[in-house]
Amino acid sequence: MIQISYSPYSLQPLQALNAVAGAGAREGVLLKIEWADGLKGYADLHPWPELGDLTLEEQLSNLRRGKMSAQIEQCFWLARRDAQARKDGKSLFDGGEKLKNNFLLSDFSAVKPGFLDELKKEGFTTLKIKVGRNLQEESELLTHIAAAGLKIRLDFNAVATWQIFERFMGSLPATVKPSIEYVEDPFPFDVAAWSEAKKLVKIAVDNQYDKVPWEKLQKAPFDVIVIKPAKTDVDKAISQCKQWNLKATVTSYMDHAVGIAHAATVAMELKKLHGEMILEAGCLTHRQFKMDTFSAELNTQGPYLLKVKGHGIGFDKLLEGVPWHQLKKS
Repeated sequence: MIQISYSPYSLQPLQALNAVAGAGAREGVLLKIEWADGLKGYADLHPWPELGDLTLEEQLSNLRRGKMSAQIEQCFWLARRDAQARKDGKSLFDGGEKLKNNFLLSDFSAVKPGFLDELKKEGFTTLKIKVGRNLQEESELLTHIAAAGLKIRLDFNAVATWQIFERFMGSLPATVKPSIEYVEDPFPFDVAAWSEAKKLVKIAVDNQYDKVPWEKLQKAPFDVIVIKPAKTDVDKAISQCKQWNLKATVTSYMDHAVGIAHAATVAMELKKLHGEMILEAGCLTHRQFKMDTFSAELNTQGPYLLKVKGHGIGFDKLLEGVPWHQLKKS
């Protein structure tokens, strides 16, 4: 028998997080999963209904009835990794290769004079920007970022259209384009339109990943898969990268520090296994929220997330100390 317990939490964003979400508090639950073989591990369930996930309540009520969403399946997979490492007395942070993270910019007012130089001094080489709210302003900002010598990742969260995207790319100064590493989810997935978009710039698939008809593809209309261990079947995504000759980047799901630690340790492990195929990660999303007792345990050194103290993903004492409620079968 598997026993599942949950502990609710709330994250308070410091500003609007992207083009589809406001700045209201975000709810999630930590999960503690105990298996019949005595192993016990932890994971984070943090849905984004704005991006198509079932709500937290729907996912938990399905789980009570024994039905698992893709996110909950990933929670089990991640908690099992954590449980095994805890049993072995090991940290998951020790099983991979040091991996840089991009700096995530979701608010343009942060870009004050000297800000970009400061980032470079800290060791950041890539800036990821949530775009799609004010393309004119965003285009101007990109000129500064390119001039500062930073690589750029753009994320539209699929809010644009092919026409808007084409116009936006056409409006960018020639100095900016070489700095763009890729554009994530420019607009809702469409094989033909994405194939056209790919002629303008490298394209990455993230929240549109579930819409890709892999078995019908002649060639992939994108260059990079964004793997979010919180909801993506990691092994399957890696085998697709190999089959279609794609790169991968691993990011957290703008979730709890437990989710961030999971994503970071998966990223480091994949880097060790697959080398060049794995690009810089995006696991420093805790900075988008007010600090809490868990995120206070996340230490960074420039673009690197350092090992969290403890076994598995860490946080041993904190995880023991939060209030747990047993999930009753319905």
